[in-house]
Amino acid sequence: MSEDEDNCGRPEAGDARYRLMVQSVRDYAIFMLDTQGRVLTWNAGAEQFKGYRADEIIGSHFSRFYPPEALARELPAYELEMARSTGAFEDEGWRARKDGSLFWANVVVTAMREASGELVGFVAVTRDITQRRQNEESLRRSEERFRLLVDGVTEYAVFMLDVNGRVASWNAGAQRIKGYAADEILGQHFSVFYPADVRDSGWPEHELQMAQEAGSFEDTGWRLRRDGTRFWAKVTITALRDGSGQLVGYAKLTRDLTDSMRMEAMEQASRQHEEVLDAERNARIAAQRAMRMKDEFLATLSHELRTPLTAILGWTQVLLKCEPGDTRVDTRRAVEVIDRNARAQVQLIDELLDLNRIMTGKLRLDLHSLEMHSVVQAAAESAAQAAENRGVALQALLDPGRATVNGDAGRLQQVVANLLSNAIKFTPAGGRVQVVLQRVNSHVELSVSDTGAGIAAAFLPRVFDRFSQQDGSASRAHGGLGLGLAICKQLVELHGGSIRAASRGEGQGATFFVTLPLSIVQREEETATEPPPETGTSDNQSLPRLDGVHAFVLDDEPDARALLCRILQDQGAQVTPFATAQKLLEAVQTSRPTVIVSDVGMPGMDGYQMIRALRATEARDSRIPALALTAFARPEDRKRSLLAGFQAHLSKPFDVAELILLVANLAEK
Repeated sequence: MSEDEDNCGRPEAGDARYRLMVQSVRDYAIFMLDTQGRVLTWNAGAEQFKGYRADEIIGSHFSRFYPPEALARELPAYELEMARSTGAFEDEGWRARKDGSLFWANVVVTAMREASGELVGFVAVTRDITQRRQNEESLRRSEERFRLLVDGVTEYAVFMLDVNGRVASWNAGAQRIKGYAADEILGQHFSVFYPADVRDSGWPEHELQMAQEAGSFEDTGWRLRRDGTRFWAKVTITALRDGSGQLVGYAKLTRDLTDSMRMEAMEQASRQHEEVLDAERNARIAAQRAMRMKDEFLATLSHELRTPLTAILGWTQVLLKCEPGDTRVDTRRAVEVIDRNARAQVQLIDELLDLNRIMTGKLRLDLHSLEMHSVVQAAAESAAQAAENRGVALQALLDPGRATVNGDAGRLQQVVANLLSNAIKFTPAGGRVQVVLQRVNSHVELSVSDTGAGIAAAFLPRVFDRFSQQDGSASRAHGGLGLGLAICKQLVELHGGSIRAASRGEGQGATFFVTLPLSIVQREEETATEPPPETGTSDNQSLPRLDGVHAFVLDDEPDARALLCRILQDQGAQVTPFATAQKLLEAVQTSRPTVIVSDVGMPGMDGYQMIRALRATEARDSRIPALALTAFARPEDRKRSLLAGFQAHLSKPFDVAELILLVANLAEK
């Protein structure tokens, strides 16, 4: 028995109730047409919208509802034909009431067919959306008037920045003041308007950070035009947020005060006034540069120490959780990861200790007469495996002649090994590293050259400074503390020698030259080794399962990525790993994860840029929960992660239980 027969006693009762429902609807005009387009039925909504009573319109062709312009285009016939061929047709446009007035309508015409496929007519559903269209048109006109107003302003540069500081709009005042046409500047980072010393200090990024935290930021200082000339500017940067408070970009207002400043300076001894302003400005920039160097070093130190610890402690906890005979874990691989990362951490700690000894005058050299040939040969042999792993050709050209120096074999080998390690690290696959040793008059000269990243001319004078790195950002492609070359310089000078660097620029490789005085003392060979092991412990505990959770894991480090996948999969989660932020953002377009676990410090696009780009594309009520899992562990790093759009922040090295609990908590939101 059908539902209608069961409830009403006869099949026709259901059809009657359905007709009554349709006829009673007032928010939509719902009526049927025969195969030729003549009206067969008429509901209350149709009478309300169109003004016809049923007895006035039934039997008439539905083209009566169309204005002359639509009839001239034969729109009614076109709608029926499209519905007949495709099943349904939807359109928006003007429709006519009985009294001749027009209303803006959303219309859906659906073909009706018998089970055999024979066309028996059409159903037309019309909705009056005139008010909505008027609102949209009003908003469009308002936005257009505002845009014309902003574009027409010539006394002020008014433009927009995206969340990462790139120029997103450009008005006539901006073109007049700064000299760039819109197509020349859109997409560029706004730091292009700042003098080089201000850019290097990190001041532009500081302005955005202050605007993001306080809502707006004001400053007065020198800015650059397209032709390189300077102008004195007053700048206001305002953070723009959507209805949920998420950052979507910045509005920037710049006024050229050069003329007014000059007038004031002329009245009050212009030269002296400008010198005072410049001195104050330079002091602020110098202080900002010093603070930035300190912050970058502390952040880098934390990152470089915590990154190997993450792999060490993580894999240790995985091994401790395994039962005897568990074949799911490759124990040898786990131990190799722990060993490799422990050695990396020992090297970092040794660099810090060496620097401290050098700075306090406590470093002592164990001097003996030795052959540089054997020192360089040993360092080259040690570096050969690393070069092979990266696909870099390593070539050693060593003068077979006697080259005896008075030195500490271990420290000199440390110098050569550091130069070779840097050359290999900064040279891409397919490149070449060459080490050359030769006698030059009363000295021995060592050179290490590569075909890698090269050194920018502006950075070359600072390449041996402590904590100095050509790229100190969170998205840098190479790790390290920026101490290796500084230590090399000190060690070489303690041996009475000198070291210098040469490069034709970025992307054109670099060469480091070490010169040491020759000695006539006979050679004495010595060797030294020091292996420091490290272990960690973890407590097993009852943890929530992650069944049904799909996690996107983003980390550029293969060891860290593999560890995260293993931990989450062991708890039942489905895991999709990514090595780059770009790949994750592409995947989110087609597959929505339950939660995202992302590293921050990555080459190319870092974690902050990734989450800001993702949040800019999401609806306010459907954001994917995200955890920042990073070796940047200072309180200000946590604050920066949350401001960027992450819901939680966990520092490396992390506790596996804490990670699982955080992911489970985020997955429930």
